[in-house]
Amino acid sequence: MNNIILIGANGQLGTDLALTGERKPLFPLNYPEIDITKKEKTLRKLKELNPATIINTAAVTDTGYCEDNPALAFQVNASGVKTIVEFCRENNCTLIHISTDYVFDGEKIKIKEPYTEEDLPNPINLYGISKYAGEFIVKNYLEKYYIFRVASLYGKAGAYGKGGNFVYSILDRAKKEGKLKVVNDVYMSPTYTMDVANKLWEIIEKEKLPYGVYHMTNQGIATWYDFAKAIINYAGIDCEIEPVSHKEFPSKINRPLWSPLTSKKGTNLRPWEQALYDFIKSLG
Repeated sequence: MNNIILIGANGQLGTDLALTGERKPLFPLNYPEIDITKKEKTLRKLKELNPATIINTAAVTDTGYCEDNPALAFQVNASGVKTIVEFCRENNCTLIHISTDYVFDGEKIKIKEPYTEEDLPNPINLYGISKYAGEFIVKNYLEKYYIFRVASLYGKAGAYGKGGNFVYSILDRAKKEGKLKVVNDVYMSPTYTMDVANKLWEIIEKEKLPYGVYHMTNQGIATWYDFAKAIINYAGIDCEIEPVSHKEFPSKINRPLWSPLTSKKGTNLRPWEQALYDFIKSLG
C-alpha cells in the first residue's frame, strides 16, 4: 500500500492536509506522538507505518524563540529533518518537505520583484538559517524529494506554538480596539493553508512534477497593512488602520523587509485576495 505519513498533523498546514487527505492511506502524526528530535523513536515509528511518501510540516517557526534557542531550532529544523531523510533514503520513500520565504534576505526590495526558485537564498535570522540547513540536508542526501517554500501562512487551526495567526489577531484586535497600527513597509505573500493543502495533494496524486525546489504561495504582493485592511474589509468590521514603519516596533530579530514568492515551475496558487475572502467567509 502507498502509505503516506504526515508529520506535524496538528499544525496550521498539517491540520488542513489531514482534513483534505481523509480518504487517502494517510497516517497523521502529531507532536508529541512523533518528536523528530528523538531519532530512534522516530525511525521506529516510521518503519512501523511503512510509508511510500512522507510529508514533513514539523518545524520551530517562532522567529523570536529560534533566536533565543538556536540549538533547539537546529534540532527540529535541521537535525530532525536529517532523521527523516535517512529513513527515506534507506526505504526508497519520497519526501515532501515544507520550507519558508525566510531563507531569503529581502535584498530584492531594490528591484521590487518576488523571489523565484532560481534566486539564491541568504537567510538573515536563526529561523531562516535553520530552515535553509534543513533544505541542504534534503537536497544533498535525497533524490526523491520536493521542497515547497511557503510564506505568511494562515488557516483555521492557527499556528501550532504561536497561538493563532495574523488574521485571527487582526480580527480580534479590530473588534476590541477599533483602531490599529500596522506595518506598511514589510512585503510578503499571504498564503491560505487550505490552498497549499489542496495543491500538495494534487501533486502527490498526479506525480506530475520533477523532484526539486518549488515556491507555493497565493499570488500577489502585500504589506502587512494591505493584508490587515483586506481582513477587516472582508469581515465587515469598522476599524481604522494606520500604516506605520516597521521601525515603530523595534525587534532584536533581523527580518527580511521583502519576501514575496512566485514560482517559475507552475506551483503558484490563486491571488491572495481571493483566498483571504474565502477564508474570512468560512469563519461565519
